[in-house]
Amino acid sequence: MSKSNDLSIFLGDYGPSFVRTAYLLTGDQDRARSLAIDSLVKVCRRWTAVRANGPALVVLSELYRRFLAADVPPPATYPLGVLPPRTRAAFVARHHDALHPQQVATMTGVWTGDLDRELHQAHAHLQATHPELFPATPQPPPEEHDPGQATSSGEHHPERAAPPFEEQHPEWAAPFEEQRPEWAAPPFGEQRPEWAAPSQEHAAGPQVRDGAEPRGGLVALVTGLPATHTDVAGAVLARITRSRRIRVATWTTVSVGTMSAFVALVVAGVNSMATTFERAMTSPTSSYTPPSVEEEEAELPGLLPAKLDDPIQYAWRGYCRSEGENNANDPRPCAQWRLQTTSGNEWRLGGARAGYDEDSGVTMPLAISQDGRRIAYRQLSGRYAVRDLPTGVVKLIDVKDAQATPHLTASPNGRFFSVDFGLSDGATLDFETGVTHYEHGQEVHILGVTDDGTRAVAQQRDVSDVPGHASLTTFHLNGMRALEGGYRIDPGLIGFGGALSPDGRTLALITAESELVTMDGRTGRMGGPRTDLSDYDVITVERWVREDEVLVRSWDDDDYVALTKVNVKSGDITEVTGDWVEWLDYESPLGAVRP
Repeated sequence: MSKSNDLSIFLGDYGPSFVRTAYLLTGDQDRARSLAIDSLVKVCRRWTAVRANGPALVVLSELYRRFLAADVPPPATYPLGVLPPRTRAAFVARHHDALHPQQVATMTGVWTGDLDRELHQAHAHLQATHPELFPATPQPPPEEHDPGQATSSGEHHPERAAPPFEEQHPEWAAPFEEQRPEWAAPPFGEQRPEWAAPSQEHAAGPQVRDGAEPRGGLVALVTGLPATHTDVAGAVLARITRSRRIRVATWTTVSVGTMSAFVALVVAGVNSMATTFERAMTSPTSSYTPPSVEEEEAELPGLLPAKLDDPIQYAWRGYCRSEGENNANDPRPCAQWRLQTTSGNEWRLGGARAGYDEDSGVTMPLAISQDGRRIAYRQLSGRYAVRDLPTGVVKLIDVKDAQATPHLTASPNGRFFSVDFGLSDGATLDFETGVTHYEHGQEVHILGVTDDGTRAVAQQRDVSDVPGHASLTTFHLNGMRALEGGYRIDPGLIGFGGALSPDGRTLALITAESELVTMDGRTGRMGGPRTDLSDYDVITVERWVREDEVLVRSWDDDDYVALTKVNVKSGDITEVTGDWVEWLDYESPLGAVRP
């Protein structure tokens, strides 16, 4: 499975199960959807950090935490509403999500020693109040002989007597190894990652186990959830990629006559307005009227001219306010890439794919050279193209699409543009010669390209002959004339991308512990200080801005995109400010910026 689009796969496969869990907790379909989306957005914004560490359990932890913190009563008719919130959470976690008792205790705050007793009492209460969902368990017929009486062989079997309460293990409390759900971490030795696609049986919904009466009742409760509520992948991805631009646009697009409809939101806090703005646009009680397609298109900037001498500073994906569906493979004008130049002009990029394609789970890319004079994108035809803006010349990267989210990388001078999919081969175009160079392998990641065409390449391959390893990640510097490296590296080092220094010798990387480190590309030796970035919700390593400074993109405390400069020699951290930073999205490519 591609690691470049596994977030989309994770959301598509497991999003519905999180909504079902949220519904069992809340008893309200709309609240359940909101709870699941909010939890997924919070966790998946740190996808590169959590993807290899049991992301489903991380999402469940956030979901249960939010539910217990909200303390909102369920509907009066909801069957599980008779249980206190914490007991209800423990009951759902154990019997629906099949979590280990220790995990249930950690997530819900119920003491492990009391857990079995509380679950038993909760089940008994539900059997009494809602027997149609939780029927009583039939009791086995009594033994005809005395349990303590000797058998014909003369042996006694006191174990046939009923064990004390704390030693009883009903079917629904089977050991965790027997109830491990599809999304839980696999036993040691299995090569399937914890976010891998579930079986078709599990994907269709929770299954009732023989004798697992509590789980059967819970399954019955969630059976009627409509697909419109359980399909949350698109909503989560839209929230992750939505920028502060929407927050600013909220004020600029609302007329004076409709401003009063937002006063209550302002009182609740400006931060909450962005979260509810999209809902307000479609709410029947909102006084806001979306513009027509014609009205919106009349306000759009013009198409990028055939030739442009004004360097591109950064880009962002357009946001449509008018009603209508958007196709990422042929986006509406309002959803096309917007290019902001250093002089302040804005253009639309026509003929390029943009946005998230729900069918393939692929996000369409854009890259800009650091001088802002060349851009790389995916054409409507599906080919990957590089365009020289001053001359209008377009050249193609000769690479076969891998049906996974592509990652585009440019050398600082814009001569070389690379594309990889994290799944198969990678390719690099030399724009001056028009020749495409290739990196072959199972899972190729091109972390950076220098002005002379040297590529920093990490490759992961499956192995069966290395003790303790299901796969190995190797690194090498692939130049036009020489190949260096070839050593193993920690796969956690490439989770946040990387940046190759201008001299092509040093790579800036982020560890799984959110520390920025530098690595000698020829030897693999780590150098300089380890700069702790755990206070920053890191998204990716952007680029080197000076010989001793690296630019890092992250989320700030208000879920805005922020840029930070890190001195790799001293460890000093400086936050980048400026009006242009205020408009950056999660996926906004940077061009001619001087932070």
